[in-house]
Amino acid sequence: MTSPSAPNGPVFAAPHVAPPVGELRTAPPARRNRRPVGTWALLLSIIASVLASAVGGFAAYRVARGAAPGLASSTSTTFDWRILSPVRDLVLVGEVSFWAGTAIGITALVLGIVAIARRAGRGAGIAAVVVSALGPAVFTLLVVVAVVTGLATLGETGLSV
Repeated sequence: MTSPSAPNGPVFAAPHVAPPVGELRTAPPARRNRRPVGTWALLLSIIASVLASAVGGFAAYRVARGAAPGLASSTSTTFDWRILSPVRDLVLVGEVSFWAGTAIGITALVLGIVAIARRAGRGAGIAAVVVSALGPAVFTLLVVVAVVTGLATLGETGLSV
């Protein structure tokens, strides 16, 4: 194996020679790689799925109890939105919890996908994707149960049983 013509003649490749024992270089110590992306995604997905659902469920229960007398006295076949006037502050709490849970859940889903793709907390990222994907079902279930429970705790006249 020779290289192209060199001014002082052909140049041969030198064989690999190990360094002397005293000069043996070692790899630097392994640094622990922090993986906060997956952890943040999981934390946000739990906040979106559990906390927002709990606040929405509480608000739905109170709205059902507050609007039940108007529902009982209504004779119309269409829903009259004025029935919700006495509990409009609780309706707002429920709506804010829905939209906040949606925004935080989408953020958690995106961060979970990023964590999986970058291998930065992959296990927590997978858990975050699963939890944030189940969040809307959890929210819906809790709100429906809360509304039914709120309506069931009232008598036919709208007074507490």
